[in-house]
Amino acid sequence: MIQEHNTQRPWPRPALAWYAAVVLFLAYTVAFIDRAILSILVEPLRRDLSINDTQVGLLAGFAFVIFYVGLGVPLGLIADRWNRKWLITISIVFWSAMTAACGLARTFGQLFVARIGVGVGEAGLSPASYSLIADLFPSNRRGTPLGLYNTAIYLGSGLAMIIGGAVVARVGHTAALRVALIGSVRPWQIVFFVVALPGLLVALLMATIREPVRHTATVSDERPSLGETIAHIRVRARLYLMHFLAFGFLAAPSSILFLWVRPFLTRRFGIAPAEAGYWVGLLLIVCATTGMMLGSSVADTLQSRGIRDGTIRVGLVASICLIGPLALLGALPTVHLALCDIGIILFFGASAFGAAPAALQLVTPNRMRAVVSGLYLLTLNLVGATAAPAITGALTDYVFRNTADTGWSISAVGSVSALLGAMFFIFLRRPFLAALPAPAA
Repeated sequence: MIQEHNTQRPWPRPALAWYAAVVLFLAYTVAFIDRAILSILVEPLRRDLSINDTQVGLLAGFAFVIFYVGLGVPLGLIADRWNRKWLITISIVFWSAMTAACGLARTFGQLFVARIGVGVGEAGLSPASYSLIADLFPSNRRGTPLGLYNTAIYLGSGLAMIIGGAVVARVGHTAALRVALIGSVRPWQIVFFVVALPGLLVALLMATIREPVRHTATVSDERPSLGETIAHIRVRARLYLMHFLAFGFLAAPSSILFLWVRPFLTRRFGIAPAEAGYWVGLLLIVCATTGMMLGSSVADTLQSRGIRDGTIRVGLVASICLIGPLALLGALPTVHLALCDIGIILFFGASAFGAAPAALQLVTPNRMRAVVSGLYLLTLNLVGATAAPAITGALTDYVFRNTADTGWSISAVGSVSALLGAMFFIFLRRPFLAALPAPAA
């Protein structure tokens, strides 16, 4: 097995470390705005491209994830061997350009290909970012910056709802607009152009951070071969499999809500899409980000007090607390009760996702962290961001056969996912504890 030794290299100054963490947070926020903007555009996409909920689910999940997950591991290998700052900068520029390309789409197929491009660009971000943060902060201080980084999931999705809703409300009654050099475009296409621009500014900020030194290396080789990395993963296969599946199923309810809760509010309660987007965006920004930061802080506190599986306990509690609110969502009779329930789901759905990558850093050698993070994101996105939203849309189309029953589809898929997540967290605890380094005497 590959062993680690302590290289005693100095950690970056806190100000520089937190500056880098904030820039990574901004990059991930922009990434999720570009990824989640589709959710506010369900109705105009269905109308103008003549597609159903199943196809919307494919655009939101499969089209994005197909290369996002496929390239996560290869780009993780690059991040383990090359300058991570420049890999992230290039990735930001590419996915921003592909988001703008979504606004040029005229058919379902063209939009599908452009969404693949967004996924290709974003695949380079998180594996390299997790690896960077692990070299910016000591192990007992990583939960908070990783929590900050992952709050971007919810802040970005919330801003996508609010910004997208505002743009749709402003130009939504216009059949088509003339744009210089492009020609006639629909209002939903303009939304893609608007949200693509901030990425270029964030790319400039990313270019200003310093690449930190790597704080642990393998005894046998500063840069382990792919074979060594595979061998390490095989030795700890049960640990990684249980971790990936536990957090993958825990991610499913939030991914379902990102895509379907805004249409659910419009279809069930008659709320205008822009207003529904505003309320969901606000809940994402307030409830989910609060849950993320609180859960990350609790995980760090538990670890500091000697509870070595604190990161795993946070995930288990979150999964259990999600089951009831998810099961109730389809039955709630008023929009106010539904919004309260959605806030609870978003709070607990977010609370463990600072702990998730922090747990991986504790049991993975430095030069393998980006690859393992790529595998983690692969499972997270296949289970949570692809399968769960697509199954929810298909359930509405082919089982309930009524878009007004979207809430029941969310309840069914979401509650089962949370239950499975809790089960895998229970299975994860023992191999996780066994893989942790021995505590210092």
